[in-house]
Amino acid sequence: MCNFIKTALISSAGNFFLKKSISKVPNVFVRFQQNLESSHKVNNLERKFLVWTGKYKNVQEVPAFVSQSTMERCRNRMRIKIANYMMLATAIGCILMVYMGKKDAKKGITLSQQNREWHAQIKEEAEKSASK
Repeated sequence: MCNFIKTALISSAGNFFLKKSISKVPNVFVRFQQNLESSHKVNNLERKFLVWTGKYKNVQEVPAFVSQSTMERCRNRMRIKIANYMMLATAIGCILMVYMGKKDAKKGITLSQQNREWHAQIKEEAEKSASK
């Protein structure tokens, strides 16, 4: 029983001093956080990113300095949007190439035929220039 009381007293005393030391930390953290609030200087492209992601209504409303976390969130959203648009453009390009390939196949145009014609044209131009 005596060990239990000693442990309880030590534990409660430890918690008391721990709470005292932790209570000082938030004040430092708040000051540090306030310094970070306006820590990133925004350039013109980042201003447009902030408008495109909907953080601000127009470019004139964007302040000269914003928090680093706001800028990182904005960059991540723009990165995702750009990646999605690039995937869409790639899919459209693939579909377009398949369509054009099928259309050329119906006409009887092949890649090997185009290659032979191109080499013949280059050979003719080389012979013309050599004969001059």
